[in-house]
Amino acid sequence: MVTCIITSKDLRRLDTLKTFKIASFQFGAASRINYNKFRECRETGKKSKMAKLNTNQIAIGISITAIASLILFKLYKDSEEKAALRKRARDKSRSLNQSDGALDSTISKSFSTEAKTPLTSNASGGAEKALHMQIEELDKKGKVFFKEKKYLEAADIFTKALDLIANNGGSGQSASLARQVVTLTNNRSAMYEKGGLPDLALADCTSILEQEPHHNKARTRSLRILESQEKYSEALVQICALQLKFMKDNQSQLRMGIPVQPPVPQQKLEDMVQKMLPAEVEKYMEMAKSKKEKPLPSQYTLTQLLKSFSGYNSWMAQAAKSGSVQALTNLLEKTEGEEKKASVYLRRGCRSAHDKNYEAACLDFEAAYALVEDKPDLQDTMENDDYARLLEWTGMGRHWKYDLDGALKAYEKCSDLEPTNANVIVKRAGVKMDAGSHDEALELFDTAIGLDPAATDALLHRANLRLLQQKVDEAKTDLQACLKLRPDHLLAHLRLATILMATNDTEGTMAQLEKADKMAPNSSEVHSYRGEMHFAKGELEEAKAEFEKAIECEPLNPTPYVNAALAIMNTPVAGTIPDTTGAIEKLEKAIEVDPQMHSAYMHLGQLRLAMASDLTVARSVISLYDRALENCRTQDEIRDICGVRLLTVAQVEAAVMLGMETFSVQ
Repeated sequence: MVTCIITSKDLRRLDTLKTFKIASFQFGAASRINYNKFRECRETGKKSKMAKLNTNQIAIGISITAIASLILFKLYKDSEEKAALRKRARDKSRSLNQSDGALDSTISKSFSTEAKTPLTSNASGGAEKALHMQIEELDKKGKVFFKEKKYLEAADIFTKALDLIANNGGSGQSASLARQVVTLTNNRSAMYEKGGLPDLALADCTSILEQEPHHNKARTRSLRILESQEKYSEALVQICALQLKFMKDNQSQLRMGIPVQPPVPQQKLEDMVQKMLPAEVEKYMEMAKSKKEKPLPSQYTLTQLLKSFSGYNSWMAQAAKSGSVQALTNLLEKTEGEEKKASVYLRRGCRSAHDKNYEAACLDFEAAYALVEDKPDLQDTMENDDYARLLEWTGMGRHWKYDLDGALKAYEKCSDLEPTNANVIVKRAGVKMDAGSHDEALELFDTAIGLDPAATDALLHRANLRLLQQKVDEAKTDLQACLKLRPDHLLAHLRLATILMATNDTEGTMAQLEKADKMAPNSSEVHSYRGEMHFAKGELEEAKAEFEKAIECEPLNPTPYVNAALAIMNTPVAGTIPDTTGAIEKLEKAIEVDPQMHSAYMHLGQLRLAMASDLTVARSVISLYDRALENCRTQDEIRDICGVRLLTVAQVEAAVMLGMETFSVQ
């Protein structure tokens, strides 16, 4: 195991993703809100800032887990010291986008420190000494042109000096001449940049870096030019290379916690990734759309989603009365008439949902719908309200598979048949939520509550929407109204506890959790929420115990695995770093039980990267993120994963450029 340049104190200080689950639309696991940022913005009143953070998290420095910062950016002891240091850095250092005067000063310094021809005392003979003298004369002419702002003329002079070396045996004759080639090329590159020939300047930088990968001036200029040309991917690699070299050069100070000024502001890196994200997100969104079949969410997630509806118990009771899947299969083989077969398919699909075989349920709902689709006469002859229920379940199955257009189509047909059915309108609102059409979703929720003021489903799920919109007080009001109508509503108690926890109402949080515990003492969700409360109070051992109870109650619930991993990483361990192996095992288990657990991929990838013993491990993190992208369901999830993947790829490429076999700086 490589010892990373980070102290155990730094590891214990890791920022955490304290999340609460919205077990409603967006499939529960897919809809998570950053608790720490939510609470911070609640306290300061900066809700608009919170909204921005939730939509632009890219796991860099102030990332979702901040574990990625172990590699590059965990440079300071705390945020206050970091802010002060950044201010001093801004006061002392030049911007990368320098003004003409600033760049002139930089080049003048370059001339004074680099471009003078060193008249080496150990030259192999008079010929080499004479060559050095000629180079020095050309150097002086170049400086004159530079001072006169005749940049291209200066570049021509440096080219003549380089040609002179090449025509006299090349730089291989001595180390002194080899150094001169690098110096002259660097100065010519600066002149090309000033003279408006960025491609030639960049070519010179590339030539220098091939010979001297640690040449900071050439790399910084390369970064500046690449950014100006909007070649953000290549620019990001240059930033990472500068940071990796900086960390290697300053490893002693960093280990001792001595503040040091990084070569590139962290904000520059974050801005670079943000510039790259739109194209990356669009690419993966198109890839996701091209998939004919999308995997279902986990069994646990879908079960929680169904339980969020007040009709869950009656649905399950009715499905149980219909008989076993085998009995319904036998009945299907004997049934004649498409409309009657459709009804049997519907019943068998509901029974499969009862048995938590959601894939089989979806297949049966689609088979039933195919038999009667566009056949009004058959639809009218189906038993009781079977056609309306078929449309509703078909809509749910399509929603599970994230076929939002198909789901909405089925739900709207159901609403045409039952225009006053508030529950179907709530499900339509859920599709709009997942599609990002929050205003339309809100209008549908309002319609449902207008039809049925006692519609607890509408109140619960509208509260979820309010939370996504950062309208916390309105969400709280909806949840309180929901509990007034149904005091035994477990999810409403848990959701309200989350809001109270985020607003530092410890007494109110405890009251809600105690009520939930009395209703469902063996609920994984209740223990998980209790663990989150302890975590928020800094009671890490108690938090870990509750998360373990949550796992014991429901091993398929991925959330307590992730929270347990975060608790482990924040638990002080005297003289050592936290139990990273244990944390990694928890995160791997979360992904095993729910391959769409987006936050587990984020944490696991960044933790593995921090502990990487070589670049092979680092490359495996890229593969992990690729797997995560295959399982993303929403644009926000894709954005998060793309952000950390871009940074990881850049770090690996930068390490290769620098000839590093590992991120270790020992």
